[in-house]
Amino acid sequence: MSDSFVVELAGTPGSPGRASGPARVVHGPDDFTRVRPGDVLVCRFTEPSWTALFGLVAAVVTETGGVLSHAAIVAREQGIPAVLAVPGATTTLRDGETVTVDGGAGRVTG
Repeated sequence: MSDSFVVELAGTPGSPGRASGPARVVHGPDDFTRVRPGDVLVCRFTEPSWTALFGLVAAVVTETGGVLSHAAIVAREQGIPAVLAVPGATTTLRDGETVTVDGGAGRVTG
């Protein structure tokens, strides 16, 4: 049996565009050093101290927030896709697995 998975999650479109990369599940500042260029940041929420990560990542997926949340605003400023309010994103998406974020449609697939 294969160890691969297929998942499709829906959330609120936060910043348009489409990008793929390894999911990097981040629970807090202690995980920041694990984030690499091209990763997809997957987290519960972001706040101003997380802003530097937006210069590295290909896309953002959060479990909370809306179009006026910190994640959405900074993602739009950086021109990277974001999908927000995705229930269970940090537990459903596996760290390191390739995911695709469609920020216009509000979809995350992996």
